[in-house]
Amino acid sequence: MDRDSLTDLKIFPWDVNFDTGIDLIDEQHKKLVDILNELALHLANRSKPKALQDIFDQLSDYANYHFKCEEEIWNKHLQGDDWLTSHEATHDSFLKSVTELQNNAEGRPLEDVINDAVSFLTHWLAYHILDTDKRMAKVVLGIEQGLSMEQSKAGADEAMAGSMQVIINTILTMYSSLSDRTLTLMRERALRLEAEKALRYSEERWQFILQTDIEGIWEWDMEKDIANFSADDIGLLNISGKVPEHPVQNPKIHPDDIERVQQDYEDHVSGKTPFFSNKHRVLHSEGNWSWVLTRGKIISRDEHNKPLRMIGTHADITRRELATMIYDNTNEAIFITDSNNKIINANQAFTHITGYSLSDVIGRSPSLLSSSKHDEPFYQNMWESLLKEGCWNGEIWNKHANGTTYPAAISISVIRDHQGNIDHHFAVFSDITEKKQTEEMLFDQAYKDILTGLPNRRMCLQRLEQSMLTSKRSKLAFAVLYIDLDHFKEVNDSFGHTKGDQLLIEVASRIKSRIRDTDTLCRLGGDEFTVIINEIHEAQVVERVAQNIIDAIKKPFLLDTDKAYVSCSIGITLYPEDASDITTLLKNADQAMYMAKKTGRDGFRYFTPAMQHDLEYRQGIKNELHTALINNEFEVYYQPLVNFSTGTIEKAEALLRWFHPVRGAISPEEFIPIAEESGLIIEIGTWVYRQVFAQLASWQQAGLQNIRICVNNSPAQFRSDKRPTKLIKELLVEYQLPGEKLIVEITEGLLMHSEQHVHEQLLELRNMGIEVALDDFGTGYSSLSYLKQFDIDYIKIDQSFVQNLKRGSQDAALCEAMTAMAHKLDIMVVTEGVENEEQRDILSGMGCDFAQGFLYHHPMSAKEMTKVLISASASG
Repeated sequence: MDRDSLTDLKIFPWDVNFDTGIDLIDEQHKKLVDILNELALHLANRSKPKALQDIFDQLSDYANYHFKCEEEIWNKHLQGDDWLTSHEATHDSFLKSVTELQNNAEGRPLEDVINDAVSFLTHWLAYHILDTDKRMAKVVLGIEQGLSMEQSKAGADEAMAGSMQVIINTILTMYSSLSDRTLTLMRERALRLEAEKALRYSEERWQFILQTDIEGIWEWDMEKDIANFSADDIGLLNISGKVPEHPVQNPKIHPDDIERVQQDYEDHVSGKTPFFSNKHRVLHSEGNWSWVLTRGKIISRDEHNKPLRMIGTHADITRRELATMIYDNTNEAIFITDSNNKIINANQAFTHITGYSLSDVIGRSPSLLSSSKHDEPFYQNMWESLLKEGCWNGEIWNKHANGTTYPAAISISVIRDHQGNIDHHFAVFSDITEKKQTEEMLFDQAYKDILTGLPNRRMCLQRLEQSMLTSKRSKLAFAVLYIDLDHFKEVNDSFGHTKGDQLLIEVASRIKSRIRDTDTLCRLGGDEFTVIINEIHEAQVVERVAQNIIDAIKKPFLLDTDKAYVSCSIGITLYPEDASDITTLLKNADQAMYMAKKTGRDGFRYFTPAMQHDLEYRQGIKNELHTALINNEFEVYYQPLVNFSTGTIEKAEALLRWFHPVRGAISPEEFIPIAEESGLIIEIGTWVYRQVFAQLASWQQAGLQNIRICVNNSPAQFRSDKRPTKLIKELLVEYQLPGEKLIVEITEGLLMHSEQHVHEQLLELRNMGIEVALDDFGTGYSSLSYLKQFDIDYIKIDQSFVQNLKRGSQDAALCEAMTAMAHKLDIMVVTEGVENEEQRDILSGMGCDFAQGFLYHHPMSAKEMTKVLISASASG
């Protein structure tokens, strides 16, 4: 048998009869068998004692690890059982025997040591694997299949009886024969080793050095205490700045490490350890500390066992130590897999992050971390990148041992051997849950509405950009719906902002349920929402969605114990038909929404060019309102109120008129809403009061003392810091007029708010002797309740009930009911819009108190009103 064939010799070939049926145990048994075969190969190839010592170390370490893994499996099913106790005893016996073999190896011929080891291992492995482990495995497998402990044991005993003992004896005989043949070869080689005895010193020295990852070599004549170091000892020069004076007693060794260095050295000298090996710190030439691994072996002693000569190495292991410290102490999880992608090691951070212990994952695929949140193409792309680029970086969802999932940032690298084959995979990852949560929080703050969770204005603009790009590709239009709630402010004022927010959340939910998943709902702010309807194939889709939203919003909202009603107005614009940019789209949708409100609310309107013209007109009016007061373009007109019973003029309503130098007369219906929206109504209202009081004083001085003036007030005036009651009180003093000369007209919208400061101002008016009239009565859904809560002197029946008034009509019935109700509450009734005698007669017959309309007088200037009053006074 030549040397090459000996290299492949296996003294203990694996056989299917050894399989236990438990993969993890079988794989570890094969590793133990490999170590046994390696012992024989070292003998056949004339290895040195150093190799034998390494094999013993490897055998002890691996057997100890294997036994712990194996006992973990047995303990799951057999804890406390006598079989397990007996089995664990065999493990302890094995480790003890290996230690004895190792300790007895020193000074004995190598072939004798290996012969003892091979003989022990073949017998122990045969009985342990073929008998004990197979028997235990059959019990565990039986229990896992649902059998009881007694049934599983009985089945194992039956399976292991008879033929199994024959197999064990046969295998032992075969191994004994193989061992004898191997030992013969070993003895032949021992003769040759004797011939090489003269070269032993040199060979031991250099063999020891070659088996070590070295940077510096040293030789120590211990008898003369002279140490020689390699002249090219770059590693040591980098560390200390000069060649060391002594391999053990180096003055640059860290003070905390000196005692350990000395102890390890003495242990080797006394024979307690086969080698001197110590890791310590040495002062670097730059002033910092570096790690050094010093290894040595006594190779010559005298007849009294006194050491004479020692050889060894110094190695700078600073980088390795730093890497180890990082590996053990980093907060990032690290694991390493072999060429078959089985985990072979992992650090403590891995256990902390994943919840798996090292024993849970050794020998298993990293796929045990898979969360099932990624599809097959995701992993295909990962492996393609690893094979092509040698690395892959990205984010992945992992599964914790407790079943929860978490996001991780991971980096995987391929480690190849000198032939370019994949040897290992090295992976580093960290739990980025907090990072993701922070990113999500920042994203939500930037792009989501805090109250409803909907996309906000910024996100809306991005979605519109995406819709425009999609529309250009698909050639399909998309629509923008601009939604504004009707009467929402009244909900806030009546029930408070908390319930107002509650209503907005419910509105968002209702709209969301009426649109498609492919559409986008955003909240722009306040009570304004937008819906982007993408890829419109037919126009009816837009109208259907708009009407569904309107119907959903009209249903009552239950806000805890309160019930609220709102509606919505929707403006619709289309891309690319109405505009080619986002700004114009939103402006057009807003204008269409305004028109929907202007034409009755609770509906939707499409944008038209006429709306754009109206928008520009309104903007112009708003700008010119600022200069109208300065340029004296306003004038107060008066329309008399006639007493139905006497036909006399007792009151007049002050009406504001705007005579624009270019546009001409502008209707109050056009500019008053704009003034209210812009806040200019406060300044204009103050101007009106001053004009009315000045006119009342003028009439008073002219002897026309029986006239009282009604002044309309915007709700905005009552809510502003410049309260009208304060102004009125000052004007009454300034013009020395009694409060009875003034009637303040308010709308029921002001009363719906139930605000404390509104109550206070109405009481102030009452204390000054000023009467209050409720304008546009009958147009609100809850007007009657306000008559009970507030001291109202007049109600003014809105002209919408009068303009089509006929005997026996529904309007006549309503007017009669409102009049009767007001009189029961001691409230007088004023009817607006009386234009013909039939209306006059019907209203008079109902008992209405005052009439106002073109049948009697048109609105007129103060000069014309003075003439009417003088004429009435003369005729009276």
